Amino acid sequence: MKSDRRTFLNSSLALAMGLAAGCGNDAAVSSSPIANTRHGPVEGRLEEGVYAFKGVRYGADTGGRGRFMPPRPSQPWTDPAPALEYGPACPQSRPASGREMPEGESEDCLHLNVWTRGLRDGKKRPVMVWLHGGGLWRLSAAGAWQAGRNLSARGDVVMVSPNHRISVLGFSHFGDINPDYEGSSHAGMLDLILALKWVQENIEEFGGDPDNVTIFGQSGGGQKVSLLMAMPAAKGLFHKAVIQSGPMPLTLERAYANDLASRFLARLDNPGADADALAQAPLSDVMKAYYETFDEIGGFGVMGIVQDVAPVVDGDILPQQPFWNSAPDVSKDIPLIIGSTRTEMTEYNLMEDPDAAGMDFSGAATRLRSIFGDDAEKILARYRENHPDASAWEVYALIRSDWPTRLFSLHIADRKLEQGGAPVFVYRTDWETQDRDGLLMAPHAIDIQFVLDTADATEPLGLQAAERKIMTEYMSGAWLSFARNGAPKAPGGPDWPQYSLPSRPTFIFDLECRIENDPDGDDIAILRENASRYRLVAGGINQD
Repeated sequence: MKSDRRTFLNSSLALAMGLAAGCGNDAAVSSSPIANTRHGPVEGRLEEGVYAFKGVRYGADTGGRGRFMPPRPSQPWTDPAPALEYGPACPQSRPASGREMPEGESEDCLHLNVWTRGLRDGKKRPVMVWLHGGGLWRLSAAGAWQAGRNLSARGDVVMVSPNHRISVLGFSHFGDINPDYEGSSHAGMLDLILALKWVQENIEEFGGDPDNVTIFGQSGGGQKVSLLMAMPAAKGLFHKAVIQSGPMPLTLERAYANDLASRFLARLDNPGADADALAQAPLSDVMKAYYETFDEIGGFGVMGIVQDVAPVVDGDILPQQPFWNSAPDVSKDIPLIIGSTRTEMTEYNLMEDPDAAGMDFSGAATRLRSIFGDDAEKILARYRENHPDASAWEVYALIRSDWPTRLFSLHIADRKLEQGGAPVFVYRTDWETQDRDGLLMAPHAIDIQFVLDTADATEPLGLQAAERKIMTEYMSGAWLSFARNGAPKAPGGPDWPQYSLPSRPTFIFDLECRIENDPDGDDIAILRENASRYRLVAGGINQD
């Protein structure tokens, strides 16, 4: 299951890989631009009218004594530092026996990327900070499929994308074993807070407005947005937020987190989390111990998608589980866009069960019993009644998407609305890809290319190119207008109303955008009625 889950993450994001396309040029002409950050100058390049600075250091090396500790700012430098290539990803690979960690991964990973159409021009452009997906344990901000050049060119915004610690290095709870490591389960999120502080201190140099920062992310990136919305240390560092297919971030029960930490430390022969020993342990040994620990316990997660790591609610750095019982007060004034795709889980369903697309309704019921128990037939019957022309595979895909992604996206929207603060806007992406003979429909991650205007960076190249262009106009346009003034507006689409009850107005992104009130609400209702009875999590997930 663990290797399948990792394959799912990679294959979901394979919908968005390749080479990004170009846009117009109204930037200055220097092909080797220099930007002066608070820590030192950096040299970027001009990419078809947009200044690109890749791999800009925002924090010190997290290896050695920095391992599992809060991030530290960079030491200053004087000579221009090259900012031409993406910085290294946080270590995440399983080292082969007797081999070093692979190239491209390093604990010296606190780097970010900036794209802008102007330097030091005082234009106060909106700033959009993209948080990469991959849960809390995979991937980085690199890659043409999530590059910021096109979005910066299209909307004249400053696009920023940070790397940060993930996996065992970013979310391990050692604080109850050694108080020196208090906060270690939040190290990855503290990295992002440091990156947002860097934005506040430096973004004017890149033509951006530090008082107009939008954070947005898909999947695990959306979970990170939710976590930042609950962290007091992040208050004032951003002003708008977007959660794409990343509802309800998981946090660990403290006792369970301590058990995981003890098992991990035992494999390093360091049961007391001695700081010197942890700092000096070879990185390959750390990663090997991490993977062996989760091989042993089987991990934890939602709906069989095993998640290796998660922070702990400690009452200080993270005072509450974001949005579970209530929306965090610390982000009451933050406008929010939240939504999902119509069939989030299709690629994962086919990966775990290659014959799933050929299932009949009896097979669908069998598969659903592992989640809904004796309610499986009742739920399946409701969906069949509401979608009489859908095949068993299509009905199953809708159920697996609504539970839990759609349902809990709406849960966050409801909590945000109950709070009575800044508005929330809800969407659903219904456009369907014809890739894999149309079996994927509207899968997880399909929207990244449209929001970031990187459709030309996806495979298969040219498939439904005209339709992808239309979807890009809609989605990137809506995100850009939200970043600019807090009011999402898809060019050529209907006005997007604020979310409200009982109507639950939802913006449907398709070739012809529309507003639907509580779309497929009768489907969601049967899940919402008995949600507490269904198997959501395994392991030690905190549900308080």
